[in-house]
Amino acid sequence: MTDRANCSTSTSNWRKPKPLATDVLEKPARLLPKMKLEELVTVMLLTVAVIAQNLPIGVILAGVLILYITVVHGDFIYRSYLTLNRDLTGLALIIEVKIDLWWRLHQNKGIHELFLDIVKKNPNKPAMIDIETNTTETYAEFNAHCNRYANYFQGLGYRSGDVVALYMENSVEFVAAWMGLAKIGVVTAWINSNLKREQLVHCITASKTKAIITSVTLQNIMLDAIDQKLFDVEGIEVYSVGEPKKNSGFKNLKKKLDAQITTEPKTLDIVDFKSILCFIYTSGTTGMPKAAVMKHFRYYSIAVGAAKSFGIRPSDRMYVSMPIYHTAAGILGVGQALLGGSSCVIRKKFSASNFWRDCVKYDCTVSQYIGEICRYLLAQPVVEEESRHRMRLLVGNGLRAEIWQPFVDRFRVRIGELYGSTEGTSSLVNIDGHVGACGFLPISPLTKKMHPVRLIKVDDVTGEAIRTSDGLCIACNPGESGAMVSTIRKNNPLLQFEGYLNKKETNKKIIRDVFAKGDSCFLTGDLLHWDRLGYVYFKDRTGDTFRWKGENVSTTEVEAILHPITGLSDATVYGVEVPQREGRVGMASVVRVVSHEEDETQFVHRVGARLASSLTSYAIPQFIRICQDVEKTGTFKLVKTNLQRLGIMDAPSDSIYIYNSENRNFVPFDNDLRCKVSLGSYPF
Repeated sequence: MTDRANCSTSTSNWRKPKPLATDVLEKPARLLPKMKLEELVTVMLLTVAVIAQNLPIGVILAGVLILYITVVHGDFIYRSYLTLNRDLTGLALIIEVKIDLWWRLHQNKGIHELFLDIVKKNPNKPAMIDIETNTTETYAEFNAHCNRYANYFQGLGYRSGDVVALYMENSVEFVAAWMGLAKIGVVTAWINSNLKREQLVHCITASKTKAIITSVTLQNIMLDAIDQKLFDVEGIEVYSVGEPKKNSGFKNLKKKLDAQITTEPKTLDIVDFKSILCFIYTSGTTGMPKAAVMKHFRYYSIAVGAAKSFGIRPSDRMYVSMPIYHTAAGILGVGQALLGGSSCVIRKKFSASNFWRDCVKYDCTVSQYIGEICRYLLAQPVVEEESRHRMRLLVGNGLRAEIWQPFVDRFRVRIGELYGSTEGTSSLVNIDGHVGACGFLPISPLTKKMHPVRLIKVDDVTGEAIRTSDGLCIACNPGESGAMVSTIRKNNPLLQFEGYLNKKETNKKIIRDVFAKGDSCFLTGDLLHWDRLGYVYFKDRTGDTFRWKGENVSTTEVEAILHPITGLSDATVYGVEVPQREGRVGMASVVRVVSHEEDETQFVHRVGARLASSLTSYAIPQFIRICQDVEKTGTFKLVKTNLQRLGIMDAPSDSIYIYNSENRNFVPFDNDLRCKVSLGSYPF
């Protein structure tokens, strides 16, 4: 094993332009001493007269032209110079990825065939390492594992286009199941393993599945939904990967797989690069999860695009602890093993206390992340493994600017931040590690035409596109904020929008007549900021803003103030309605770490002091709810809908405080204050 120094040296050639400083545009330069206007005009006239007597007219005209260009376009030229290296690197990356994708489209091989090419090159190399079961499978062994699934279901008559739902936790078994079924063209529905009852039933029934594969530990939740008569499993085979519960009617899939041959399945149907691979569900932060259609080429473009953008190599070991039923871990993470030849280490569930221990024990060099886990890792006490790990790169999204540099400095890793969505047609990547940015868009009118992504101006509250008198959208310029749109082109398979199984939901994501009559784009629904150097920053989700006292308040910005507070383990901010008031008032639901050194009142006062000192008056949440936990999705995204529905009403285990503008802090929300709020007489 090489030491840390060698690992760092080996990454020095990783392609990345030097990060740019953003303060270069904010430091005013004084080229001339202070002069009165008449003095300046006199000096200029004298200078012109001297030049005119000593230089030919052509030189003078050339000088005037240069002066004009400098005055009118000097700022743009300077910014273009600063970003030239980054933009050329990004342009080369786009061309490289597009050439590779067009070649794969020409070959028209499915993911399963590309995976077999990797197996043939690395039959004895570790492919999948399962921490929970303490097992390691080489590429040859893992392929045999996949073939058992393929041969069993093919023997039952399953054909291309049939659907099988996977309701399983993170495991090698999950990956083997979908890859094996992909070999025979069966589409897998990746069901969130945290779902229960109504949401679980919704996802399963929406996929129109013929069978369900679940784990031993999750079969009780499946049985509960069936016992509650939430859905009828008649005609649907339910399998448990292990011993099923008595009288459940579930079949023991493990025994059936053990009896299967491990040779490649028969080719009965055409399964190619354009075939449907799986359904991946959105997180459901604003309602029921939606099934996004994932085709083979889209899976490939995400996994390989990330590898080329951030320099992920076959020699790397990818640590995956996020849920692999989602795009980030299931494609960006696991895909490095299936399509790139990297080894994949899978943990059943993320553990902040075990993260660095795992990385050292299994010699991991790359990890997939989301911003929330970085905050959890920073909150952990220092452990010995932090100084011994060989982790060189974390790839993911959502790392906030306020903890970016502290995270990099403490753990000595490179951050590969990106922005995109499961169903979207394009993504953004931060190729030079610029703090806080999720990617960049070229500022040059020439290079930006090659990029299929633009920002358009939208209403901050409704998220609706702002249009001109001729009905077209308004493109943002550097220095402005807007919603990201990515081009949809039906004649270009790389820019086709497959959408969701539910066509009504698909149409909601398509915006038409964007830059020209008849064109269409995919609308992300997120607000992004495009700075003057072209860097793009996630600003907010359009549904995560509220209007109070005539001002738009970003919940993300308020949460960024709350999260660094010691003694606070989690927080979410949202707008709630109050009687007799226009708009929505801000409310923060926070989870407090119980401490013997500080009671709840002292904690709330400390939170209030930070909010009052960091935010404008209209942005300060007027209510704080102290709760036991904040509901999250499987990828740690905060679910605000239930809290918004609860509003300022009491909950059995919660305490509510209201902001007192006179003493600039929070006080208990008692019955007298509740009455004033109801009557509209409370002085917010």
